[in-house]
Amino acid sequence: MPRRALLVFAEAIHVDLARRAFPRAAAPFFHLGDLGHDVSSAVDVHFFTSGNVTAAPGLSTHCQVGGSFAARFENAIETIAQLGYDEVVAIGRDCPALRAVDIERSFDELDSSKLVLGPDHRGGCYLIAFRSVNRALLRGIRWKQNTDCAQLRRRAGETRVFLLPVKHDLDSWNDLRVFARAEGILARLAIFLLGITTTAGDRAREFASVSARHIRVRQQIPPPAFAA
Repeated sequence: MPRRALLVFAEAIHVDLARRAFPRAAAPFFHLGDLGHDVSSAVDVHFFTSGNVTAAPGLSTHCQVGGSFAARFENAIETIAQLGYDEVVAIGRDCPALRAVDIERSFDELDSSKLVLGPDHRGGCYLIAFRSVNRALLRGIRWKQNTDCAQLRRRAGETRVFLLPVKHDLDSWNDLRVFARAEGILARLAIFLLGITTTAGDRAREFASVSARHIRVRQQIPPPAFAA
């Protein structure tokens, strides 16, 4: 039985929010919740983060090391490999639609694939699964350019890569709007954003206004074109 690790790679929550110009009220979108507990007990969870490192029950926590995203990510991968893990699924925490079943499936697909990729809606990856012996495929990738999914597919060979369904990650206010529409939670998200009282309030109110119009149109009977 191969040793399996879930590598969670994320900045401290306040850094994640600040980089996206999101208010603190948006923090729930970046919580992994019980994701780490829902995967098989045969999978060890390792959290690589910046800032103060605090271990949580059932979670091995590490400090990111390196002067760039690429260096920090590659060092995290190397740490996992040196710990003796054979198969690794690497994720961030900015994909609210990610589920434990996606992680379990990724490990299963490694039986017949060199890489398993979860493409995001911009061309990046919300999930990367690989065997430690193939970790060199992830070196030298131009991350955060919305091209890493295509780069990895070319490196591994199109026929040796399994693609999971496209999911939305959250890197901007526009991503938040797209996610809300795609996931069918527009009304709930609009109400959530209405309560924001921060410097982002004007953008929140604008988004809530757009959301309300979409909700109103969907609820009109007869169709909007014939409504008074």
